[in-house]
Amino acid sequence: MRKLIFPFVLCMMVGLYTAPSAAQLNRLNEPGSLLAYPLIDNIYGATIVNIANWGSVDAILECYMITHGIDGTIDDKQDFVIKLTPKEQFVWITTQAYNQRGNQIRDFANRKGYLFCFAIDNVYDQREIAYDKLKGDATLLDLGNARAFNYMAIAHQVGTVGPNGDRILNLDGSEYTMVSSQIMFEGLAEFPGSIHGTLAVASPGIDFINSIQPAFDIHLFCWNEVETKFSRLLAFKDFEQYDLTEDLHLDIYSIFTLGWHCATTATKPLWAVFRQDLGRVYGWGGNVHQEPLAGVPAMIVLPQLPVQ
Repeated sequence: MRKLIFPFVLCMMVGLYTAPSAAQLNRLNEPGSLLAYPLIDNIYGATIVNIANWGSVDAILECYMITHGIDGTIDDKQDFVIKLTPKEQFVWITTQAYNQRGNQIRDFANRKGYLFCFAIDNVYDQREIAYDKLKGDATLLDLGNARAFNYMAIAHQVGTVGPNGDRILNLDGSEYTMVSSQIMFEGLAEFPGSIHGTLAVASPGIDFINSIQPAFDIHLFCWNEVETKFSRLLAFKDFEQYDLTEDLHLDIYSIFTLGWHCATTATKPLWAVFRQDLGRVYGWGGNVHQEPLAGVPAMIVLPQLPVQ
């Protein structure tokens, strides 16, 4: 019996050691203090953003929209504040300006990119605070036909310590939970003129003061229905939307079967959603899966406010 004690204790210690890594990853289905929307597309349609305040007190959010125009180059970084009453559901069609109940936000028509919002103390100091009462989603509509899809906002909860109000958002497991560097998704091979799709990716590592955003490679490993492996290497900078054929090479002529599934590895965290379309009549998609043991830290350095 004594011989079994040491292995048992060792397994318990290993379990206790590895558990915090998974626990520090963001929990997609739970409310958080920071919400990320990896895809806002108002070039090929319209995006409706929903944010719900599940709390019983007022909430104030600071939001950043990072977008590009038709040419595809990131050239617009806008911030705005959203004030929510208890239990309020905020709904905004992002192609249109919003001017209701003291919230005034410009329109983002003909722009594409990503959005993130986080809870702050007030509209003057704008210090980040712990407030795990926020949930949201986005619905993308193709106005020329019947296609649409919806995804949940990626929620980051308060970490082991919580935000310290220094205008630096540390997604490190201490201030906020981390996000995974490994995502997994599955779908159907592209057929020209019939089935197609895109993988939209953003990354939370960004320094607004020094205008620095992450540039790194995303390694993509895919398997088809007969378990043949295909590898891809994707270059990433700022925000990318990878085409199913041109970028991911997941068309029927390259992957050889109708079904496939993929997993990525990268050195940086990935906010991502995947969507597919069937002709002009049907669309589907949503959040990708996150590997819970692949959480990595990221830092968002916000611009300092002027002296008041």
